[in-house]
Amino acid sequence: MDEKRNLRASKLAQRDALDGETRARKSGNVCAKVAALAAEALDRTAATEREGRKPRVAVYAAMRSEVDLQPFVETVYARGWIPCFPCMVRDEPHAESRMAFYPVPIDRFDGARAEFLDHPLRCLPCGELAEHGYEEVDPADLDVVVVPLVAFDDAGNRLGYGGGNYDRLLPRLRADALVVGVAFDEQRTAAVPCEPHDRPLPHIVSA
Repeated sequence: MDEKRNLRASKLAQRDALDGETRARKSGNVCAKVAALAAEALDRTAATEREGRKPRVAVYAAMRSEVDLQPFVETVYARGWIPCFPCMVRDEPHAESRMAFYPVPIDRFDGARAEFLDHPLRCLPCGELAEHGYEEVDPADLDVVVVPLVAFDDAGNRLGYGGGNYDRLLPRLRADALVVGVAFDEQRTAAVPCEPHDRPLPHIVSA
């Protein structure tokens, strides 16, 4: 645990040290690569066409110095795909919090920023989001999932923030869903310390 904690602190400090211009340039490069991967994967996957629905793409609103996915989100909208954003929620007042994803149509994006996108750490009651017209998406309906990373290695192993939210999400995805981790090159490490339950990501994109 100490090894993970120390690596997390070190890589977050390196990520935070990137200046805004460098972070924006690198984020744009990452987004372009992710867009190409997503387009290729969705062209190969006929499931969404058979079901007669638009592809659903799990993204996130960047927090602090994370890779900024906004250019990719704009691509998602331009292609007619549906971006789904995470929110920490509770099913009942005293229940444990969990991460859920909500589709955000383009005409609701600005409103969603105020309602939950700009507050990624705030936990909301599921009922409150439902009252605002947001419907939780089943993880099995996600076609592409972009995962923010704190650290990664060349074997596809990842280190997150330690909350286990994506660890719980990934096993619930369809086998043919595209999962892509994103980070800056500065977050690469020789080897991420792993535990038996940790699973490497099939794709990690960095710049």
